[in-house]
Amino acid sequence: MKKLLVLSLVLITLLSGCTPKAAEKEELTVLVSADYPPYESIGTNGKFVGFDIEFGELVAEEMGVTFKWVDTAFSGIIGALQAGTGDLAISDMSVTPEREESVDFSQIYKEEGGAFTVLFLADKGYDSIDDLTGLIASTQLGTIQEIALNNLKTDFNFTLDIRDKHDVIVQEILVGRIDFMLVDTSVAEEFATAFPELAMFDLEHEKLANISGLGVALPEGSEWLDEVNAAIDALKANGKLDALIAKWFSN
Repeated sequence: MKKLLVLSLVLITLLSGCTPKAAEKEELTVLVSADYPPYESIGTNGKFVGFDIEFGELVAEEMGVTFKWVDTAFSGIIGALQAGTGDLAISDMSVTPEREESVDFSQIYKEEGGAFTVLFLADKGYDSIDDLTGLIASTQLGTIQEIALNNLKTDFNFTLDIRDKHDVIVQEILVGRIDFMLVDTSVAEEFATAFPELAMFDLEHEKLANISGLGVALPEGSEWLDEVNAAIDALKANGKLDALIAKWFSN
């Protein structure tokens, strides 16, 4: 009887060691900064909406898990991943060498395009980077747009007023306390539609090159990285990712 008991315990241990990760943890915590439409925002019904949200739900479906979305200040996402308070982050996060020193990234799920668009009051009439010399510039803390402004501030004598939330920056532009904001083109279009007094133009400069694209961020050494990459591969192969990009970004 004792031998049978020992054998049963060994079998249970072996079987538990072979249990798939998805069965061990069926819900993953996903960090998102929900103030960046059309990528991510909170709808009138209080639910998360946007391209990244729908992309994430497709990834979750492929992985056989559910995602619990947690609104997090963009500047705090990497620190939160390092602290273990999130399993991954999907929040229009560009893959950069600096960020790769702190977290792991999935393969690129959306190529970067139009990452640097200037949003400003239309009556200012700006139409080139030279028009911005000496102005007060803003963007969201911790973004590649902040990196861009820091790269350009000496050449163009920018005064930087970096904030946590894009909607706050827009209000500051509307009342004249900030001259312009640097954002992704699709985000600029959302705000320009909501506020007709705003205008925009694409910013071009040699110091703004080498943007890699958007990736899912995970804690270093995450056990979920391979599964996230496999899910993205599947979404590319079955056409769902292309269809989602077309839905949100095709004119």
